[in-house]
Amino acid sequence: MADNFDPIDSARANMILESLLDTPFSEDDDHLQFLLRQGNLTVEGDFEMEPNEVVIVVGNLTVTGCLADQFYNEDDFSKVYVLGNLSARDMVCGSEVRVTGNLTVENVLYANSFDVDTLGVSGKLSAKVFIEDGHQVEFGAFEVGTLISDDETWREVKPEAVIGDFETVLQDHVLSEDGKVVLGDALHQELKAGRSVLR
Repeated sequence: MADNFDPIDSARANMILESLLDTPFSEDDDHLQFLLRQGNLTVEGDFEMEPNEVVIVVGNLTVTGCLADQFYNEDDFSKVYVLGNLSARDMVCGSEVRVTGNLTVENVLYANSFDVDTLGVSGKLSAKVFIEDGHQVEFGAFEVGTLISDDETWREVKPEAVIGDFETVLQDHVLSEDGKVVLGDALHQELKAGRSVLR
């Protein structure tokens, strides 16, 4: 995957992302690997990021499989910035993702960062299924077939959202035994395999 990107430093990343960053990267962020793609990029199959990667695409990013970033703890994460449109078959979002255009997910978008990071879409966020499980989400427009969350406030966006009743819409093997918690790793494996997670 690195063949599609050029390594850059934090200063160059800050210049490119000036309008998107609330807090610029610092020289102390030497554990981060900044990767830049100038121009559109299509990734055939899955695109799975490594911890501490900061991927910047100045153009459109298309992933024909599952796009997955990383989030382990506050010191071990990844970030994705797309200055254009982002589209993927499926997407697992665990850290900061910013898209200046539209985000289009053909099947399932799963977002969970323990309320630490933001999925920000300046244009339209669209997906067949959106499972929001503790992620800050911002968007210009919203077009989702099925919305699943444990946050009641989503009913203001989509009145028919499935709130908390995960076991009524998701398959047992991607849920905890009591059906109350989405098992992110299990769900990710199903999405990578291109299998449905819905009942």
